[in-house]
Amino acid sequence: MASKINLLVDIGNSSISWKTGDCYSRVDIKDFQVSAIPQHQISTIACVANHELIQHFSKPIIIKPKPYKDLVFDYSLEQLGVDRFLGLVAGYDKYPEQDFMLVDIGTFVTLDIVRSKRHIDEGIAPGLEQLQKCKTFVGDDSQKSWRMGTKNMLRDTIEKHCDAFNGKILITGGGQVIVDIKQAEYHQNLVITGLEIINGK
Repeated sequence: MASKINLLVDIGNSSISWKTGDCYSRVDIKDFQVSAIPQHQISTIACVANHELIQHFSKPIIIKPKPYKDLVFDYSLEQLGVDRFLGLVAGYDKYPEQDFMLVDIGTFVTLDIVRSKRHIDEGIAPGLEQLQKCKTFVGDDSQKSWRMGTKNMLRDTIEKHCDAFNGKILITGGGQVIVDIKQAEYHQNLVITGLEIINGK
C-alpha cells in the first residue's frame, strides 16, 4: 500500500507555505487560491493566524508548542507562537551542542537565542510592512524617505544584534532579503523544517 501524502503547512500572518517531498510553495494570503493546494491525504499544520484556511486541508493535524528534548524554554509554551517553537526545534536539531540565534523576519520580527540548551527570548518587533504602515506622508518624496528610513532602521537593528552574538546565526522568514549578514545561515522556511522534524521527517 502506498504511503499517504502528508502536506506540511505553515499558515502565517501574511503568507502561507506548504511542502510535500521536495516541492515547496509560498504565496501571500491575499493571493491564496484553494485550487493551488497539491493533492494530499493528510496535513500537518502550523498556524499563527488566518485559522479559517485550515478547513481547506485534508485531515489536518494542528501542531502546538510542547516540551522538546532537553531544551529549556524561556516562555510559557501556551503563549509561545508555534512558528517560533518550530524554528527553535529546527535550530536545536541542527545545533544541539552549540549556541545559536534565530532571527525570523516576517510580518513580525522575532529573535530567539539558545545558549547552553536554554532558550532566551530576545523579543518581538514589527516587521518592515508593519513599520511602514504606521505613518503616511503627503508627497511621494516624503513617503519614499519614510520607506527608506524604516528599512534602514530595521536592518541596522537586526545586524547589531547579530554582530554582538557569538554563535551560529540562523535567519528565516519571507523578509530575510532586507539583511545581508555574512556570518549567518539563511533558511527558506524553518517552520516547515521544524514540522519535518516533529513529523519524523
